[in-house]
Amino acid sequence: MQKRSGAAALPDPAALRTFLEADRTPVSPPDILRAFGLPAHLKAALRTHLHAMAVAGDLALLPPGRLKGVTGLPETARAIVTRMGRNGLPLAHLPDDPAGSTVALVSTHLDGHLILPGDALILRLRPAAGRSRREGRPIRLLSTAPRQIAAVFQTAPDRLIPCDRRLTFVLDIAADAAAPHAVADDVVLADLLPIQDGQSPQAGIRTVLGPVTAPGMPATLTLLTHNIPTEFSAEAEQEALRVAQHPTEPGASDASRAVAGTTVPVKRTDLRSLLLVTIDDATAQDFDDAIWAEQTPDGFRLIIAIADVAHYVAPGSALDTEARLRGNSVYLPGRVVPMLPPTLSAGICSLKPGEDRLCLFADLQITPAGQIRAGTLGRGVMRSAARLTYQDVQQVLENHTATPDQPAAPPRSPVQTPTTALPQAQAQAQAQAQAQAQAQAQAQAQAGGLLSPLLQELILTLQAAALALQADATARGVQTQPEEDYRVTLNADGQPADFTLRERLPAHDLVAAFMIAANRFAAGELIRHHAAGLFRVHPALPAPSATRTGGARLPSRMQARYAALPGLHHGLALEHYTHFTSPIRRYADLVTHRALLATLEQNARNPASRQPDGTDLPALAEHLQMTERRAASAVQACQDRLAAIFLTPLIGHTLEAHITSATRSGLAVTLTKTGTPSFLSFLALPDDSGMHDDSRPLRSDLSSGTRFPNSGVLPVVLNATSPAQGTLTLAPVSARHAS
Repeated sequence: MQKRSGAAALPDPAALRTFLEADRTPVSPPDILRAFGLPAHLKAALRTHLHAMAVAGDLALLPPGRLKGVTGLPETARAIVTRMGRNGLPLAHLPDDPAGSTVALVSTHLDGHLILPGDALILRLRPAAGRSRREGRPIRLLSTAPRQIAAVFQTAPDRLIPCDRRLTFVLDIAADAAAPHAVADDVVLADLLPIQDGQSPQAGIRTVLGPVTAPGMPATLTLLTHNIPTEFSAEAEQEALRVAQHPTEPGASDASRAVAGTTVPVKRTDLRSLLLVTIDDATAQDFDDAIWAEQTPDGFRLIIAIADVAHYVAPGSALDTEARLRGNSVYLPGRVVPMLPPTLSAGICSLKPGEDRLCLFADLQITPAGQIRAGTLGRGVMRSAARLTYQDVQQVLENHTATPDQPAAPPRSPVQTPTTALPQAQAQAQAQAQAQAQAQAQAQAQAGGLLSPLLQELILTLQAAALALQADATARGVQTQPEEDYRVTLNADGQPADFTLRERLPAHDLVAAFMIAANRFAAGELIRHHAAGLFRVHPALPAPSATRTGGARLPSRMQARYAALPGLHHGLALEHYTHFTSPIRRYADLVTHRALLATLEQNARNPASRQPDGTDLPALAEHLQMTERRAASAVQACQDRLAAIFLTPLIGHTLEAHITSATRSGLAVTLTKTGTPSFLSFLALPDDSGMHDDSRPLRSDLSSGTRFPNSGVLPVVLNATSPAQGTLTLAPVSARHAS
């Protein structure tokens, strides 16, 4: 009886869980009892209580090592479902596990809910007999992915095939006389229905979107399957319209903004007399960086001006909430999903030619060898002289070859020292003196004709400065690795017309050199001022993988990531690095701007310059890492869907595929015609007689013993396409096809 009375005196699971999750200091049962003012004789009852909580999954979110002196508790963990396995069971990632383990779930549903990729849940872990991967029994759902999914309607029999390639099940259609009518190969939105043991998954059709090959459908399906927000809240849209109505005041020495009903002065440097230009893709609409350079007796002077998004997007505002949720803009073929409403992203924040824009700028002095000798940061007002494309710049570079003994003559454009605003009369006079030259340069650039001599001189100076920066990178040991990036051309009907490898031009490297210099300088400023911000870290690559394809090693590639603390960026051979140059399209850059502005202004009354809360940064870094991966996956998935449409007429034809990696079960390949990834199982590979050119040397050092060409290129037959999922069914060329 005393035991029962003692157990009843223990704190309830919710109170005990709150206490244990609030701190990281290890605590034992006696420590817990003292914290709740309970007697020591309840220690045994507390152990039983903790065991019951562990079974229920209530201890899965504790910091590592929080409980000490308590043994025999079942192992539980937080998990996020990533995909479905080949056996139809979900696979989940353990985000709190330093090893990043993957766990196979033993059930497809929990509490009547079908478990889907994106669900977060608590698992009870156990070793898996005969397998290296652990198994997990679902205990409790923490959050769920949307239960309305996109699927393709198929007939004979009527059923729904999910458009998300991670979902391997087929859905039965629930009888509903009120459901909209769909025909074969229509894409529909369907609501998943509760599921019980032994039941097949069911869904009810709610909306018919149209044919799977309709123009724009690949992008629509990609956004749906990746759960990327596409609509802004009414509050954010209204806020964007409101802040866009308060642009810079060109004639004033102090630009200002209204904050919470008050006007906070912001010292700005007038950069409108400079020939600052933007250089982007021809289809770009959000111009968030502009560059200028001049040659000096001891090297170069660079100015990299970045849109002052922090002026318009205050922390905690509706705009900020939406931008943080998205994390970044997503650029799909034929469609852009901006991080900020177009009123800002393509409007008042975009550094459009001939229009006054607020900016944050880095004024850098570099040596002839490309080392940053000095630099300052400031807020400014600028006016882009021209909107140039990479092709515009490349044409100038190809027509003018500057030699070391005859360097390009820089434009002679004065600039005031940053942090000191120009007097109004002087600023107006200089702006008027440059207006005609800038207007002429802009008109010529937009007309596609030859650029003005002023712009040509600037481009050559930019290139000379970029070459110096690139020489410094080479001296640091930076090695560029070519990447195959395909560009999709859509015809007038919105259908894929061509896939071509995106050409990497010296003009791209020119702009990249300036952006890297600005990001590097910004990271240094964060560290110098001990400011809390987000850094970009890139761990060193491991030793090359022993897996070989065609005799060529395929090294693993570590991905750069966001972190709350500075760290080595191995790819750029830098001790610290951050993202600073794209605040219109990346939330991490906006966070960096706010941290830097706090060091500039030291004005706690200005929310736009308030320094980020360092305690929130680790979680923010993890979130932005997720949105970055999501955006990259979405771009590839959209291109894969377009490729499936493009390749459908070639079903039955022989194509070529590059081998990208080899596993125990087969070869990962990429189709050379469209860059579409696929997989060839070793079980499908035929004998050597029909899959290679006998004149080429072969390797057979994979575990399967299968031989394939040393070139790493295989002829394959396209057997089928799936425009809904963006997948291809390939087979090696058999003897019949080879003949």
